[in-house]
Amino acid sequence: LLLPWVGELPPWTPYFAASARLSSPLADFLVFHEEQDLAVPADVPPNVKWFDLGPGGLSMLLGMQLGEALNLPIRNATVVIKALRFMFDKWPRLVAEYKPTFGAVFSKYLNGYSHWGYCDLDMVVGNLPLFVSRAELEQHDIVTYSFGDQEALYLRGQWTVHRNEPRVSSVWQRCEHLAGQLQKELLLKVAWVRRMESRGVANYPKRFQSAEGCYSHQAVSRGDLRIAMVHKQAVGLTASGEPEAAIYAVDGAVWRCAAETRVDPDELARHSSAGGCQLSLPGPHLPVGERRPLRMDAEGCGRWMPVEFRMCAPELLEDGDEAARATTTTFDVADGRFYGQRVAPAAGTTLPNGCAQLAFFHFQEWKKNWEGSGATTIGIEPLMAPARAGAAPRFSARPRNFTVTSEGIALLAAGRIHHGGRARTGG
Repeated sequence: LLLPWVGELPPWTPYFAASARLSSPLADFLVFHEEQDLAVPADVPPNVKWFDLGPGGLSMLLGMQLGEALNLPIRNATVVIKALRFMFDKWPRLVAEYKPTFGAVFSKYLNGYSHWGYCDLDMVVGNLPLFVSRAELEQHDIVTYSFGDQEALYLRGQWTVHRNEPRVSSVWQRCEHLAGQLQKELLLKVAWVRRMESRGVANYPKRFQSAEGCYSHQAVSRGDLRIAMVHKQAVGLTASGEPEAAIYAVDGAVWRCAAETRVDPDELARHSSAGGCQLSLPGPHLPVGERRPLRMDAEGCGRWMPVEFRMCAPELLEDGDEAARATTTTFDVADGRFYGQRVAPAAGTTLPNGCAQLAFFHFQEWKKNWEGSGATTIGIEPLMAPARAGAAPRFSARPRNFTVTSEGIALLAAGRIHHGGRARTGG
């Protein structure tokens, strides 16, 4: 999993690194940063690998590799590199626009891997060996994990995994803003930023083109790529209104429990440990009934993307949201159609109290309350390594149980918890 990051590492980085440890038999997380060595936790697990690209290193690597893949003349590649560095300095999140290109950009780091993918640093990783199935990896070229919006037929930026083959890793070249019009689009971005700044405008809409639009559409329209879209991630936990849920990271597993649920961490721990790594990678879902063909429509989902890229299956909602969330969607290259397959959770992944185990929790809404506040922000309990004489303080990524709520992240104490109010915490 490839994770380039521009700017200071966020305060939840130690929690991400600690949570990724249980996935070491199956997945490596490759984090690329620029001069953030002191913010890297001191005791990161071996499957979270850190690469310091130096000042402007990410724009240099991205520009050079895209230039090589697109056969750009040196002069044009130089323009792309300078524009990327300018834009990353102004708006670091822009790196997400280039996620589809990561298989080409970071190709020299992918030798020996069967698959590559992109995800985000703002996530708590669960028991991936329990959730990633061998059938997904062997029977599909691209696999993406949704948060339950199965009617939206697109590749999620939070988690999309590709077979590590040139025919799969080159789909991005079918998107003009990433390929034929790359330089033009970047210069338009630069001009737009300068225009807004010259007018003294601080907050303005960005020329951001989501990887979930053109890229998803082109992957499907290629017609020869087998694609699976599966509900395996959790999002949410907004600060407004009454708490709707809480996330528990217990013994390497991620659980989502309703806010009113009485939660026993020891019970979660028992079920977390029961989901050990199996070489067969059976996955957490069991098929129910027959798969059915789905009609694709441009309406009913993805209103943030241009209408020409929207791929929706509104009929999945006819039986209700729960039924839609319990449907795995696949693209069949034999007849060029999407199919839906109802699934049921395997034993132990959903408890009688409603707590459900998922592959990971993504801070999509939650992080809006905390990002940019600094490493010791109120609401995120810092994870620090033991102090060493004469050494600067370092963060820690050793395994810990913790909870994520709309109030922040806190270490989890043993014992029964009712999350109607604040969670009990402890070291």
